[in-house]
Amino acid sequence: MNTDHVECFVMVALTGSFSKAANLLYLSQPTVSQRIKALEADLNCRLFQRTGHAIALTEEGESFLPYAKSMLQSLQDGQQAIQRIHGKLEGELSVASVFGAAFYLLPQLVEQFQMLYPKVKLTILTGHSHQVLDMVLNHEVSFGIARAVNHPQIRRIPILKDDMLLAVYPGHPFHDRKQVTIEDVAKERLILFNRGSLDWTLINGAFSHFRLDRHVVMEADNIEVVKRMVKQRLGIAFLPRFSILHDLERDELREVEVAGLPQLNRNFELIYLKDMSLNQIMEQFIGFLCQHHAQTGHWPDRG
Repeated sequence: MNTDHVECFVMVALTGSFSKAANLLYLSQPTVSQRIKALEADLNCRLFQRTGHAIALTEEGESFLPYAKSMLQSLQDGQQAIQRIHGKLEGELSVASVFGAAFYLLPQLVEQFQMLYPKVKLTILTGHSHQVLDMVLNHEVSFGIARAVNHPQIRRIPILKDDMLLAVYPGHPFHDRKQVTIEDVAKERLILFNRGSLDWTLINGAFSHFRLDRHVVMEADNIEVVKRMVKQRLGIAFLPRFSILHDLERDELREVEVAGLPQLNRNFELIYLKDMSLNQIMEQFIGFLCQHHAQTGHWPDRG
């Protein structure tokens, strides 16, 4: 039995699509179809039921799938066992990440991870949290780094916490004040993240709690855009602490405490499929992130 044929079968079964499986395996769709037909001939049964553009596993396909997955996993585990004997871990790992984590977190963490495992190739894709979730669910990546996602098929591991703080520009009336009230903030020109985002929900919820109207002059969907607008003195903004560490050090922005305002947390989580078989590389990656979180509990130093 050809393992390439088995791999195609598993990928089509997981994605529910010949074209998606072909893309993920870097093959043409006819090649995937040919391999499935060859496997069906070896097994002397139909593995998929085709109805128009939709496909589904037959009873035989459902029965064969766990054994096919186990076969591929055993082969991969065997390869990695040999690599460990020779003191190396080699392979590939794909991760989807929200933009903020990809920009501010992953460069440092990837550098540290690849120092430990230089023969592991990482592929990083980016998107909003719902897009990251979709990539995980569709087997396009092994892991996702997202915020506030929940799905019955997903396992979530907290990896980093970060809080939102009020950032003002030099020369702003708040610049030399250590503390202001939420009522003071409500009177200022505010720049917010785009409506419907988690950041917008957190900030809007805080003002709604105090029954205050806000003077919002701009909304944007990118941390760097919001930060640059604040530096241009177009307004002030609540920004994630990790995104302005260097700006605070250089006194290009100033953090101002808002009295009585509940802490606005943005928790980042590692997400992956509950029924996914973890290979050695995946286990090492999870362990690496958990160890980093246990040791620091915050974002890595960007210096």
